Amino acid sequence: MTAQARLDALALAGDLPGVLLDAKRLAASAPGVHGRRRAGQGEAFWQYRDHRPEDGARLVDWRRSARGDRYYVREREREAAQTAWFWIDPEPGFNWTSDSARTTKLRRAQTLALALAILLARGGERVGALGHPARAGQRAAERLAQDFLAPVRDAEAPPRACLIFLSDFYASIETWRSRLSAAADAGASGALVMIADPAEEDFPFQGRTLFRAPGARAETLIGRAENARAEYADRLATHRRAIHALSAQYGFPLLLHRTDRAPAPTLAMLMALVAERFA
Repeated sequence: MTAQARLDALALAGDLPGVLLDAKRLAASAPGVHGRRRAGQGEAFWQYRDHRPEDGARLVDWRRSARGDRYYVREREREAAQTAWFWIDPEPGFNWTSDSARTTKLRRAQTLALALAILLARGGERVGALGHPARAGQRAAERLAQDFLAPVRDAEAPPRACLIFLSDFYASIETWRSRLSAAADAGASGALVMIADPAEEDFPFQGRTLFRAPGARAETLIGRAENARAEYADRLATHRRAIHALSAQYGFPLLLHRTDRAPAPTLAMLMALVAERFA
């Protein structure tokens, strides 16, 4: 880890309690996540069902059956935890906001990921950041938050993983094709969460404007920024169409979220996608 990366990690760690608090509040406002309610090996009672000839006498629940004229079998709920893996964009440009009064794209990504992790852990699932161990239990989200401080740029996806990418997706199409292709080759599927700052969507700049790349020395001076709005919008739309095409090709549904909008609807859609993936 470089000296700058250490400083960035320390700065993020200083705000970690705030991010976790945001995530817990968001999770508290969402519907609960429950077990998948399927029969299998486990300790939790699920339901009684009618006895079938192939069950034999040893599976009959005699206490329940004694209350009527039918034989019943006591089924347990299957306890096979699954894992949701998260990848959050480590690029400096993702840790940016156009308004100091509004959250950065990175913090919103962390909040969404941790809120989903809280709900999944509550439902008995495991959660993990790519390149780190999977977590389970009541403190899974806190440990996941710590893992987010040491992101791995391109870790391999576990076989048949449920994988959630959170990014602004400004890396080249070739980069994203390589990432998603590698994940799909490992049998992974999941979701892409595209997080955008409203200034990136609307391009509200006018007059003489100096644009600087976050975390880099590159800069561009435009004399009349409003004259570049149409070309910018066209290039952004072209890039996003290509990302949409990749998401469809490799089986990763794409959600768009703006940082000036409430995160709850995006969390609800993510929950639905993960629940479908785990079904």
